[in-house]
Amino acid sequence: LFLAIMKNPRVGQESYKTAEISLYVLPQDQPAYKVATLLLGITGRFALNCVDNMIVVHHQNSKTSMMFDICWDPTTDSNSQNIIQLSTTKMPPLVIPNFSLRNENGVRTYRPILQPMSIAPFSYEGRPCEMYSSSWVVFQPDIVIDAKLGFLWELKLSVFKLSTQMVCSKPSLVKLLLHRKNYRNTILSTLRSLITTKSADLSVIGVMFDIINSVIDNVIVTQDDMREEVFSPMLNKDELSVDYKVSIITEYIRSLRLNKLRVNYFYNEILVQLLTRSDNFYKLHQLVQFQVLGDSGPLACLLLSLAQTYEPAFLLGMDMLRRLGDDKGIGDALLSQGAVTEAVKYAGSCNKEDKLNGGRCIEEALRTGDNGLFYATYQYFKTGSKRGIENVADAETTALFLSLFNEV
Repeated sequence: LFLAIMKNPRVGQESYKTAEISLYVLPQDQPAYKVATLLLGITGRFALNCVDNMIVVHHQNSKTSMMFDICWDPTTDSNSQNIIQLSTTKMPPLVIPNFSLRNENGVRTYRPILQPMSIAPFSYEGRPCEMYSSSWVVFQPDIVIDAKLGFLWELKLSVFKLSTQMVCSKPSLVKLLLHRKNYRNTILSTLRSLITTKSADLSVIGVMFDIINSVIDNVIVTQDDMREEVFSPMLNKDELSVDYKVSIITEYIRSLRLNKLRVNYFYNEILVQLLTRSDNFYKLHQLVQFQVLGDSGPLACLLLSLAQTYEPAFLLGMDMLRRLGDDKGIGDALLSQGAVTEAVKYAGSCNKEDKLNGGRCIEEALRTGDNGLFYATYQYFKTGSKRGIENVADAETTALFLSLFNEV
């Protein structure tokens, strides 16, 4: 619960003094304490509403409203105006004198996040109603009553104006919307538009990714949301180059890892596919080697599957399996290459025979057509292995192996 106290300068004070609002928190069992100061930059008659966790201050003389977001980082630069210039407004830009704005004793100082804007006009029976009338009475959080006309309005925030007119900086728009309710779709559509039309630099896109991914638990815009609403449309646009798509996906992965978030396998997979499609194996090698692409079993298998196209991909996949401690995966990978002897030696050297598919080893040895290899492999599991030949396959398959062994 907050208490807001309006302070207008006294008559005779210096001309640079302007009105401000002090916000106090009202705990249940403790004295009230001040947490924020809102600088209005002008004087006159004011009224206050709270819309979607944003403080809206109405100024009667200018017939405009100012918005403050106390979730926003406080201004600390004494030379910063922190005011967005609008070409669509008829009002002159709000100018706040350049004096130091600091955090003192836990009290934050805020300026309006946007230039003052007027509430949308309202008409009744074809006649426009006077906005910011002297007969207005406001009630918290978002009610405005015109006592003369007998009207009651509920104040709403225009998402369309926020996304198209009111915020020229798209990262600021994303930051603003993250603190509001039910604006996930607006954030996603903004990102989708910027990315698919290439209307923002990669550095700007990266900042927006960082803002989204910095939210605790990241429950507002999830990785699945980004995949479905932003990246899938981008990937389906053939006019966008593969290099551009790679740079966007790589930037998103960077942001996820910067914020210590687990990267969904989809992003690693699509990045590998894009790089393979463009034959950019050098970049793929670098991303895997320096672990920009995080280790995972599915990614390791994907790299192994690229061995025929790019031979070093097999070693990259094997190294990833070793880092993951996936001994069974390593054995299966060696067997898939027909390296039966190497698979058996690896399992024996690290005492991981229980992780090795003995039946498959014998099958792969048989498939090579090398009778000597088949004989040695069968003999190993019959006499040299701790598991015994009867434990590597079912009874029917074991009988078949024995028959073939006797023929050899």
